[in-house]
Amino acid sequence: MFELADVSRHTIHRMALYHSVLKIMKENGVSIVVSSDLGRRTGIQPHVVRKDFSCFGEFGTKGVGYQIEYLLRRIEKILGYDTVWNAVLVCHGMPALPSVVYSYWPPAVNILSVIDLSGQNVGLPVDNLDLAVEQCENLVEIINTRNISIGIISTPPSYIQETVNHLIKAGIQGIVNFSAYPVFVPDSVAIIQVNVASLFSQMTFQLKHVPTKVPATERSAAE
Repeated sequence: MFELADVSRHTIHRMALYHSVLKIMKENGVSIVVSSDLGRRTGIQPHVVRKDFSCFGEFGTKGVGYQIEYLLRRIEKILGYDTVWNAVLVCHGMPALPSVVYSYWPPAVNILSVIDLSGQNVGLPVDNLDLAVEQCENLVEIINTRNISIGIISTPPSYIQETVNHLIKAGIQGIVNFSAYPVFVPDSVAIIQVNVASLFSQMTFQLKHVPTKVPATERSAAE
């Protein structure tokens, strides 16, 4: 076992990245990987790779490396990918998440319902999910009968906290908030705030303030 206090969100983020890269390596017929190779493929320093793994016990053999199939199983167990987590997607209007998001959804998360709080799109199909939009009046029944534990929220700020409150009252155990506005939940409920605007702000800040390195070939031509 491991101590939750020793595991940061940055570590969990990197573990998910390792998992994605290791899956591709396995599909390409690679069976053993060392930390330097995994670090090169992920852009993460090898000592950070080893430190991340050490949070959860022993993974590999010194001087040999890590068996990819075993490593994948361990990471999947750590990240909860060995369990199916049913989810509901709640929006105001048609689902606001770009369709590309569903292509990279964790394998353990299974969206079983899409709710439109406006009620204007009930019955319409949702691309890539093979689902139809449902009524918000049936929210409690949907959560209870389909054993849904995760609520994914993408609504305007004026609806977000009230929506989260309803979900928690209906029995939701975890919230993923794609709204740009923060929400508050009791300690018994897990919360992840996905602020896309913040991610783009990091990019625009870097473009504005971090000098761009001009390739040597371009410098020579300019001179």
